[in-house]
Amino acid sequence: MDVLRIVVIDDSDQIRRAIVALLENAGHEIVGQAAGGHSGVHEALARRPDLVVIDWRMPDVDGVEATRRIRDALPCVAVIAFCSTAAPDIRAAFAQAGAQACIDKRDIKGLLAAVRTIAQARADPR
Repeated sequence: MDVLRIVVIDDSDQIRRAIVALLENAGHEIVGQAAGGHSGVHEALARRPDLVVIDWRMPDVDGVEATRRIRDALPCVAVIAFCSTAAPDIRAAFAQAGAQACIDKRDIKGLLAAVRTIAQARADPR
């Protein structure tokens, strides 16, 4: 599995720190963090990560719109939405914006599995 360069975008400092620790413990490199959608887009464009992990509800720009902006500018960057909703319309909006997965924040194993899948796909880009 390849080490991914990751940007984490979540407006909760506590949750963002937990995601960062989880992904670093899994062997990945956190290259940027942001507490809002607008600053998250800026961070992603500046850092050009392999993966962005993003929340849905945030100040200024929500996660769906931020995902759309990131994927429009950097189509090779993978995005995982990690949010506190299982609403089908939000999941569909993230998928339409270009996110590879939408994981509920209570599903830590699901987040790690999605990250692992992206890392494996980058290691073997058939």
